[in-house]
Amino acid sequence: MEEILKKAHELGDLIAKSKELIRCQEQEITFANDPGAQAAVAEYDKKSKELAEEMRSGGMTPEKLESFRTRMNENMKELNQNTIARDYLEAKSAFNKLINQVNEIIGYHIRGEEEGGGCGGNCSSCSGCH
Repeated sequence: MEEILKKAHELGDLIAKSKELIRCQEQEITFANDPGAQAAVAEYDKKSKELAEEMRSGGMTPEKLESFRTRMNENMKELNQNTIARDYLEAKSAFNKLINQVNEIIGYHIRGEEEGGGCGGNCSSCSGCH
């Protein structure tokens, strides 16, 4: 058990020094100091929740689904016009992707399979779990 905990500390140190976490932290500070970026994200979240509620309340048809996708894409385009908000969300997404990949690799070694049910064969984003 001691060796496992030692390796966990080593992994934690590597993650703490990762460019993904450092960029995420830097962007988070920039985002926190920009009320315009915060408002843009809040507005996007509000519109997203309204659209999701609208979709849940009515019967799902292919037309409604397409309308939902179109409107969400429009909302995302509006959000992306704020570069601080966009950079923050991209950095946060990159860090979350790293953490998810680490969790998948650990899960693979515990369960013998990845969370998604196995390897998809495309290793472009894989960090080598096998």
